[in-house]
Amino acid sequence: MTKSTIAILLLGALLLTGLFLLMKPAQEPATPSLDLPTRIVDFTVKSGQLAEGPAVVAVVEGTLVTLRFFTNQIDEAHLHGYDLSAELMPGQSSEITFRADISGRFEVELHKSHSKLAVLEVRPR
Repeated sequence: MTKSTIAILLLGALLLTGLFLLMKPAQEPATPSLDLPTRIVDFTVKSGQLAEGPAVVAVVEGTLVTLRFFTNQIDEAHLHGYDLSAELMPGQSSEITFRADISGRFEVELHKSHSKLAVLEVRPR
């Protein structure tokens, strides 16, 4: 190879690299975790039944959700679909915290009382 051929190949490679850098799609900026929505929902349970709190909790996919429970008896709260649970003790608050990353409708129920507290609706973005 001659020096002029090598120079032309190097110039072509530089030109192609420059064009690639100019024409590549812009990357979306990473979303800091502080910008993600959060939702805290309180439930008061008396004698195995919902006394206070929403029957339906609607959130958008990606929301950080905390389900907080207050009760007057021992039980276990369970969030179906996410397979998360919390032991409930009288006089103490218990929490289930998770990122709502599965869309759909999911029941929140009490295992020992066999009662449905609420439905979590996770809507796609």
